[in-house]
Amino acid sequence: MMPNSTPATSERIVIVGGGAGGLELAAKLGRIHGRQHVTLVDSRPFHIWKPSLHEAAAGTLDIHQEGLSYLMLAHLNGFSFAQGQLVGVDRERRQVTVDAVADSQGQEVLPRRELAYDTLVLALGSTSNFFNTPGAAEHAVTLDTTENAEQFRLTMLKAMALVDQAKVRDPSARLDLVIVGGGATGVELAVELVEASHVVSAYGLPNFRAERDLAITLVEGAPRILSALPEKISTAATARLTELGIRVETACRVSEVTADSVRTADGREFPARLC
Repeated sequence: MMPNSTPATSERIVIVGGGAGGLELAAKLGRIHGRQHVTLVDSRPFHIWKPSLHEAAAGTLDIHQEGLSYLMLAHLNGFSFAQGQLVGVDRERRQVTVDAVADSQGQEVLPRRELAYDTLVLALGSTSNFFNTPGAAEHAVTLDTTENAEQFRLTMLKAMALVDQAKVRDPSARLDLVIVGGGATGVELAVELVEASHVVSAYGLPNFRAERDLAITLVEGAPRILSALPEKISTAATARLTELGIRVETACRVSEVTADSVRTADGREFPARLC
């Protein structure tokens, strides 16, 4: 970390990744050292608060209205912003290569660039790990990006509409949804989907009743959900999920995901139009 008292005169700090960690670091260093010394690189023009993606997936939050412009944040906090995806790091020459940026028509807006650095910070974040589970990459939706959340929302709406139409000829039709992972995101998504589905079905899906036609199963490999938190919180959360009609399965390791089910290592199988 640079000393807080005297700004550096030549140090070039490049931070790749504008998530919660990278953005806060860029803002703090930018206020100390100035835009000529601190550059933030991100492939997107806007910062999205990733823990809110479950709300976007449920349709209760317009994630695009929640985004904060990196250019605005750079202006306010004294750092520079370079949009583009990181495509190379040359440690000997001490420079990174940032890819070109094109608009929706494929026209190049920004060229490929090379940024020199004295200090490089890689804050690229994380993505969901399928742990080589067969079928997961093909049939499961993750919540890593805004595109994932929007894909899930639209797929969910389509599935609800199909069930609504099917109820006319098959009263037993329902939407089976399995959420794999009982951490904060999985638990919050389950609750958000229950609440959102009541609103959606009330406006335009006359035959779909969430409490009857939406079946959510939350699958967690650990002995309890929210395992990083105190046990009393896990117990209370499990009780609340059960009250909402959400099925909670713990100590349950997923072994395969198919187009219409989730299979577990102990031989169980949960129907899943969405996973």
